[in-house]
Amino acid sequence: MPLHPLVVHFPIALLFVAAIIEVVNVFVKKETLNKFGTLLMIIGIVTGVGSYLSGENAEHFAKNAWGKSVHETIELHEFYAGLSLLVFFILLLLKLIFKHSILKEIKWSKGAIIKGVSSILIVLLCIFGITALIITGHLGGKVVYNQPSQSIEVNFQNE
Repeated sequence: MPLHPLVVHFPIALLFVAAIIEVVNVFVKKETLNKFGTLLMIIGIVTGVGSYLSGENAEHFAKNAWGKSVHETIELHEFYAGLSLLVFFILLLLKLIFKHSILKEIKWSKGAIIKGVSSILIVLLCIFGITALIITGHLGGKVVYNQPSQSIEVNFQNE
């Protein structure tokens, strides 16, 4: 049994909750939420990279268990997983630059227009990131549950 299905749910949950916190915090503007959202995002990205890497072993397992019929779905799943990580990494960089005062010495970073644009960009990236996560999860579910054997356990019992 591959490690991937066991660890993949942690980054999904962490990144999903982090994105919700970010969207809420655009309106309530609490520093505690800002820091907590950033922490969840960092942990989610780190565990997401681990999950992404563990997917390679799961890919070989799935192809051996179900044949080449899953190849296209796995490739799409892998693409959206990478896209999800990229979106959340860009989001984290934007947060660190504009919401954690890394550029506090630069005058232009304090302007209302910059803060407004960064908030809008953060919300849009959160929505895009959540969408990519949902698509990734859906495709992962298709790989596991839309096979002739219907599940990994049934496939093992048939052998």
